[in-house]
Amino acid sequence: MDLKKMDFTVVMIPYFAEVIAGEIPDHIRFLRFEAMKRVQDSLYYYEKLGYMPKLLCAIAEKKCKYIMAATAKADMEQIVKPRCPHYDGNRFIPDKYGIPEEEIICWSETSLKAPLNSEACKRYRELFQQVLPEESRLLPF
Repeated sequence: MDLKKMDFTVVMIPYFAEVIAGEIPDHIRFLRFEAMKRVQDSLYYYEKLGYMPKLLCAIAEKKCKYIMAATAKADMEQIVKPRCPHYDGNRFIPDKYGIPEEEIICWSETSLKAPLNSEACKRYRELFQQVLPEESRLLPF
């Protein structure tokens, strides 16, 4: 599956189908369906902001996998919201449900509001190199 050319809604369709047709209790079906709709809304928002389909598809895939494994409302809430890494004074430690592609978007949006400090810039660069290796080779860092 070429995530560069794909639409995130196409990535999510099999997961929606599994939620709708799967043999799961109705309360779990409802939780998963609502969580996936919220993820989809976030992805539409990121798309409107102009983020790469490759990032959006990766977020869709990873969040849907987390959602399909979750059965509690509290877990669904954590999965749906963008997860901030914890800074321990030396480095950033990703959250259990953290998704690097979404963290890149969060750093990008943060950098539009105020300059990033050196630790944040380092994290942003690390994520960029990890998630977008081809693109990062074109940059002078």
